[in-house]
Amino acid sequence: MWQWLRRWLQRPPATAAALRRQAQHYLRQRDVTRALPLLQQALALEPSNLEARINMGVALYLLRRYDEALEHFQFAAALDEQNPTALLNLAATYDALGRLDDALAVLQRTAQRFPDLPDVHYNLAVALAKKGERNEAIAALRRELERNPSHPHALRLLQILMGEKGSA
Repeated sequence: MWQWLRRWLQRPPATAAALRRQAQHYLRQRDVTRALPLLQQALALEPSNLEARINMGVALYLLRRYDEALEHFQFAAALDEQNPTALLNLAATYDALGRLDDALAVLQRTAQRFPDLPDVHYNLAVALAKKGERNEAIAALRRELERNPSHPHALRLLQILMGEKGSA
């Protein structure tokens, strides 16, 4: 028993990479409460790690702590302006905070930079539809469906918007 305890106490401290891997495991299981302290430890070791910032933002978003999630997604987007995961999460967080204009601006830039990114045109269409920009939303949905013709949510939203257009 004492040998086990001595070995346990002498083990090397966890690396940021090991902490991130364990946190990702918990995030995949939607066990955010176990992932969060691991991500906090990982960020204490490597504050500018892009992956840790994104995962921390996701964990906080899932907890509906949108203001805190926003800080991490903004940091991640500043670290790598070409990271579509950071940008899409940033847009989703702006939307959750009711900052639709900011979400729309991020989505428009992301769709221009990454026109073949799955769901980017769909997410843009959703934001445009929320703003009441029906024709632009329909155009974005058509771009999404050109890339993914069986996208069920894009098909459904297109049906809804086309139905509204016909009744207007």
